[in-house]
This record gives sequence, C-alpha cells and structure tokens, in this order.
Amino acid sequence: MNRFARNFKIKLPLRLVLCGILFFLVLPVFAVESQSGLDWLKAMRKASSQLSYRGVLVYIRSQQVDSFKLIHSARDGQEQEKLLSMSSPLREVVRTGGSVSVYSNDGQHVVVDIKPESKSLVLELPEDPSLLARYYEINLRGQEYVAGHLAQVVALEPKDHFRYTRLIWIDAEQKLPLKFEVLNDEGESVEQMVFTSLNLETHPIPSSELEPSIKGSAAIAQITHREVRPMGALNWTLNNVPEGFQIVSYVLVKRPPSNAPVEQILLSDGFSSVSVYIEKKSGPTGNGSRTLGAINVDTVYRDGFKITAMGEVPGRTVEAIAQGLRSKVAPAQ
Repeated sequence: MNRFARNFKIKLPLRLVLCGILFFLVLPVFAVESQSGLDWLKAMRKASSQLSYRGVLVYIRSQQVDSFKLIHSARDGQEQEKLLSMSSPLREVVRTGGSVSVYSNDGQHVVVDIKPESKSLVLELPEDPSLLARYYEINLRGQEYVAGHLAQVVALEPKDHFRYTRLIWIDAEQKLPLKFEVLNDEGESVEQMVFTSLNLETHPIPSSELEPSIKGSAAIAQITHREVRPMGALNWTLNNVPEGFQIVSYVLVKRPPSNAPVEQILLSDGFSSVSVYIEKKSGPTGNGSRTLGAINVDTVYRDGFKITAMGEVPGRTVEAIAQGLRSKVAPAQ
C-alpha cells in the first residue's frame, strides 16, 4: 500500500466522525432559527413569568461589575422575585404582587423604598411584545452559548435615534433570558447583564427564601413613601416627546430625611422608559447632563423648579423630554 493510500485510510474515519459531530451540532441551530424574533420574545416573556428558577447574574456598567443572586417563583398564577447583591453595600430588591421593595443596608441602617411595580426586576417587556414592532426592528442574529446553554440572539434595533439597540440571548430549550446587552449609537456595548448560572426549580420555592434577608438586620432608618396620583392632577405638559413614549404613571414621592415632595412622571414605549423628577428648587442653579453606562440624565432649572429626566435611552431623548416640560400654572411674578 502506498503512502497516500495509508494516509487516506487512516484519515477517512476521523473526517467522517468530525462531520457527524458537526451535523448534530448544527441541527439544533437550524431548529432554533425556524421561529421569528417576535416568536422568541413572546416565548421568553411567557417562560420568565410562568417558570420558577434561580441563578447568579452579573451586571456590567461603566467598568463596574456587580453580582446578584436572583430567585423567581411562580405559583398559582402569582409571581415573587428577589434580587440580592453579593458584595457591599448590601442591596436587596423584593417583588411581590404589584409592589417592589428596595432595601439598602450600610451596616447600621436599612433604607426602604417601596413602589408600585408588577414587571420583572431583570427585563421589562410589554404583555404583548408585538407592540414593540412599531418602534423596533426585531431580528435574529444567530446562536451562541451562554453559561453552557445554547441561546438564540434576538436584536431589537430602533427605527429612530431616540432608543438604544438591545440584544437578548434566549435559552433555546427553556426560553429563559440568559444575557442582555445595550448598544449605543456607535454599536458599542454600554451595559450588560449575563447569567453565569441559571437553573429551573422543579419544586415550589419556600416563601422564606423570598423574604427580605436584610430587613431585620438593622434599624429601619428611612422609608420612602409614594402616592399614586390621578392623571387629572398633573399640572405639567410634555412637548416634543419622541414618538411612542407615553405617560404610564404619575407619582408623588416623599423621601427622608426632608420628606419634600417630588413629582415623578414615568414614560415608556413598552421597553425603554424615562423617569422625570420635578422638585421645587431655589438659589443659584445650572443646567447639565451626564451619562452612566446606558443611563443618560438631563437636568433643567425653570421657574423655580428642578426638572430631571433620566433613563436607558440616548442623551438626545432625555434632553428633548426635559426641555419640553412646561407648567400649566403661570409662574408667580
């Protein structure tokens, strides 16, 4: 047998084995792409709300890395969720029913902020994800592995310049979100959240695990009070708001130690949101803007009020909203 024949005889089985491996690896990839991006979002929202699971989540923003433990329970149609920081300062967020409680512990005191909220602590999606198609192109971007799970990448690409591109990695089997990324106008990553581990719970999660663990570790020093106000009580108009952003809530906030009332207007397009805070302010002031990861903040002083708009949107979006806010009441002369 000549040298060529010997090499061919030895290498042929290896090539066949490699082809077989590649064949079975590619099969699930083709299977997951048979659905549209919108189908994946709908399946993810359903799985996120109806399954019980726990995992470790890493949050990356502005070169800062934080790790959290997440527990999500779904039982008898009711959701409970707890997010606990794994490093100092201790922070804990508990969602039960229609409210969210935020606990911050500096080792001596516990600060509590309670607010009405029924959406996920990790990823906000409207009940009907198809509404997002008005303002985003929903596309598939192939598959990747995250934390050992095959995931379908879904891109939400804005149809204008007032929103960020979002990428979501969705577990091909369980349909749970595994990773999220926010891209700025230049396509650069400005914020990431990724699960390093995520496991389904086959048995009910004990209620004790969903209770705040730092609540009783120190004296509660501050409790923020929020009062939901009717839209008819809103004495402000919003001009030049980018298309799609609608007012979803109007709240009066009183935060210790001053307890001075601060009005909060929340706007959302169903995925991206902007909060506007309005408080009385006197003395020397100056307008300004700043950026922290995907969050942009724009502050305007007008007619004795400090107006601050902030959200995970481009700077031009919060600037337009802050600059367009006007009081319905004529300023005192």
